[in-house]
Amino acid sequence: MSRVHRPLAVLALAVLAAACTKERAGDEKIVRGKGLEVMDLHDDAEAALYRAAVAASFESGPGLTVLLHPRRLPREAGFDGGDPVPGSLAEALRRGGVVRGGCEPPGTRDTPQCAADAAGYVIRGSDVFRLRGDTVQFHLAAERYATPTSGPQEALRFEKIYQLVPRGNGWRVVREARAP
Repeated sequence: MSRVHRPLAVLALAVLAAACTKERAGDEKIVRGKGLEVMDLHDDAEAALYRAAVAASFESGPGLTVLLHPRRLPREAGFDGGDPVPGSLAEALRRGGVVRGGCEPPGTRDTPQCAADAAGYVIRGSDVFRLRGDTVQFHLAAERYATPTSGPQEALRFEKIYQLVPRGNGWRVVREARAP
């Protein structure tokens, strides 16, 4: 390598190292899907994944009312922000009976109120992350809500991390953990 090209090569390596360092520094904020690639799923497949996660989170039945939060869980810690849930996915979730509507609760410590027929839970899902083989990881948060006519409800919020594998036209939860 000539003397003229050596400084350019050193500069290029320094820029690359700085870029990698910045990328790793930004990763420190990521808590959902850290180090994992986001997987694109067809809306019906993602709706089936939500169905499996909801079934693992709650005793399903006619008394369970689930509403969809209009934003996905952010990759960073907390609940602020997040990308909008695509309208086509929200429609697939309604059509499939996973949710009965939508609600964006205000960010307060009190149990939020939503316009619905009955009290229940607002759910919020993360992106779907690819693990090894055909396994995926999905975060699901749920928050209890009240309605104007239901009376007060005890505040409850939780987040779970699910690992799922495809099963026929749906998904099967193979591992779950409560998020810290």
